[in-house]
Amino acid sequence: MADHFYITTPIYYPNAEPHLGSYYTTAVADTLARYHRLKGDDTYFLTGTDEHGTKMSKTAAEQNITPQELVDRVSSSFQGFWKELGISNDDFIRTTEPRHKAAVTKFVQLLVDKGDIYLGSYESWYDEGQEEFVTETTAKAQDYKGAISRKPLTKFKESTYFFRLSKYAPRVLQYIKDHPEFLRPETRRNEIISKLEGGVEDLSISRGSLKWGIPMPNDPEHVVYVWIDALTNYISALGYGSADESKYQKFWPADVHLIAKDILWFHTVYWPAMLMALDLPLPKCVYAHGYWTAEGRKMSKSLGNTVDIAKLRKFIGLYGQDALRYYVVRAAPFGSDRIGRIRSLFALIPNSETSWAIC
Repeated sequence: MADHFYITTPIYYPNAEPHLGSYYTTAVADTLARYHRLKGDDTYFLTGTDEHGTKMSKTAAEQNITPQELVDRVSSSFQGFWKELGISNDDFIRTTEPRHKAAVTKFVQLLVDKGDIYLGSYESWYDEGQEEFVTETTAKAQDYKGAISRKPLTKFKESTYFFRLSKYAPRVLQYIKDHPEFLRPETRRNEIISKLEGGVEDLSISRGSLKWGIPMPNDPEHVVYVWIDALTNYISALGYGSADESKYQKFWPADVHLIAKDILWFHTVYWPAMLMALDLPLPKCVYAHGYWTAEGRKMSKSLGNTVDIAKLRKFIGLYGQDALRYYVVRAAPFGSDRIGRIRSLFALIPNSETSWAIC
C-alpha cells in the first residue's frame, strides 16, 4: 500500500505576475512531488494565490480596476505559467473561491465558539509589504520602514478581533523544542525559539476598515485578515468544512509546508497555535529556504528587482525548461541563509548585464 505525501507551496500574492522567486519555491516543491510519485506514494501537491488584504485593494485602486478583476487576471497568469513550465500541482487554491471561504468561516467560528477570539482595539505600526504589525521598538530599529520593501510604515489604529495567541504560544514553543523535525533548517528553528522565548502578544485577525475579504462569521462589519485567511488554504483545498472531507482525512497533516524564510513566523507560530486551539493535527514539517537576491537585497515584486516572466521565457527559449529547473534547484545548498555570490544564471543570456545570487 502506497504511503501518502502532501506538499504545499505558500500561496502567492497576485498583485503582480510570477517571477524567479515564486518559480523557485514551486519548482523545488514540484521536484519533491515528482520524486514521491516515482516512489509510488499517493502524492498531493498544492499551490495557489492569496487574494485578499490591503495590498490587493491598493494595487487594484492604482490600476483603476476592482480587486476581483485584478486577482482574476493575475491568478490566471500564475496558473498559466505553471502549466507552461510543466509544474505538476494537483490543485490550485484561490482564497476568493467559495470552498475556501466556507472553510475559513467554519475555522473562525470554531475559534469564536471556544472563546479564543475576542474584540479589542489595536494601535501599532503596519508593514504593508509583509502584511504584519510591528512594535514601536522594531519600527524604530527599522527607521520606520518595511523590513524588506523599505517603504514607510503606516500608523494603524482601529477596533479589531484578536486570536489568543499568547494562550497557545507556550505550547507551540514546547512543541518546537520537542520536535526538531517540525521546523527546518536548524538555524531557523533556533530563531523562532529565541523569539518565542521573548514572549508574544495576541494576534489581530480582522479589519473593520477593509471590505475586500471574508466577513467574520460573528460580525460581518469586519473581514478576516490575511494570515488566518491565507494559512487556512492548506486545509480548505482538501475539503475541510465541506460535505466531503475525504481528501482532508486522507492527506492532512501536510508532510511539508515549503516556504521562504520571511514568512516562517506565521507558519510556525500562528498556524500551529490556531490548529492547537481546535485540536487539529499540526503539519509534520515547515521548511524555510533562503532568498534569491539582487545586489545583496531580496528579490521582491514591491522592490521591482525580480527576474520576471519575460526573462525566464528568454532563458527557456535558449536553454530549455530542464536547464532552468536544474539550475534553480541546484544553485545553492537548500535552506542556506547566505552563501555569497555564485555564477549568474542570467549571465548566460546574450547581452544580459544583470548579476543575481541566491542566499
